[in-house]
Amino acid sequence: MNNAIWKLNDYEHAIYTEDREVMRKIRRSYPDYIQMATYEKDGVPYARQYRIDSKRKRSARHLLKVNVQKT
Repeated sequence: MNNAIWKLNDYEHAIYTEDREVMRKIRRSYPDYIQMATYEKDGVPYARQYRIDSKRKRSARHLLKVNVQKT
């Protein structure tokens, strides 16, 4: 599974996940994660991208098991 976190600006980060279990956890337990995009292939979603506050970066790192990408 492919997961990533990167900084959008001083106040927000973006996360990308292809892991269905992570998507389920976000939908169930993280209402402050705002969905930005859904990636589909042949009409079937395979990945999602979310926007989060920078304050929530640590919880996102633990959820996705990755560090923030340097740009």
